[in-house]
Amino acid sequence: MNNPIKKHRAIHEQVHELIKERIIQGDYQPNQRLYEAHLAKELSVSRSPVREAIRILEQEGLINQDKQSRLYVYSPGPVDVEQIYQCREVLESLAASLSADNATKKQLDEILATAVASHDYIMADRNEDKHRLIELNSLFHDLIIRSSQNRRLLKQLDNLRTLTFIYRRMNIHDENRRREIAEQHVRIAEFLVNREGDQASSLMREHIASDKRFLMTILKSQKNSLNE
Repeated sequence: MNNPIKKHRAIHEQVHELIKERIIQGDYQPNQRLYEAHLAKELSVSRSPVREAIRILEQEGLINQDKQSRLYVYSPGPVDVEQIYQCREVLESLAASLSADNATKKQLDEILATAVASHDYIMADRNEDKHRLIELNSLFHDLIIRSSQNRRLLKQLDNLRTLTFIYRRMNIHDENRRREIAEQHVRIAEFLVNREGDQASSLMREHIASDKRFLMTILKSQKNSLNE
């Protein structure tokens, strides 16, 4: 097995990225217990960079530590969904409104191209690469946020970004939901290209609210399954 750690970069940064990617992609499951020693052996590094990577992942919310200092992978829950998506509704609808006013034509063209690429990918039923779908989804939202030209808004949303990846992975497994997301993205992009900020903002708010409703349904279903 090839060592994924490269010599030209800080080891703890690479360890952080590798563990983060494995959590987001579901290789490490929610509530799975993690051990520093096991991770160090798995990644062929000492425990020191693993410890530093875990510290960063705790700050990002992807790893939790209990009172006995045991480490667990973050587990999605309804309270987090409610709070994260409440913030996203307000902040990303504002970002859409600002983007319509402040974005350059090049930025708007890129937003539309990303939305269309995601739409075409999904409608062609090329859905086996879930990681690619998450990338396109995330890129669409990131482009709008960056094109708002509001640094403080960008910083606030960056704090939510990592956990949002977890929920996006949950969101794309249903075919009907994938298609709905793709269609909403194209409509939002078209409003932005036409500089229709109010419409883009309103649809962005509804888009994120529908994400929240869908995620709540999934979590409720999972809870019911555990109780059966």
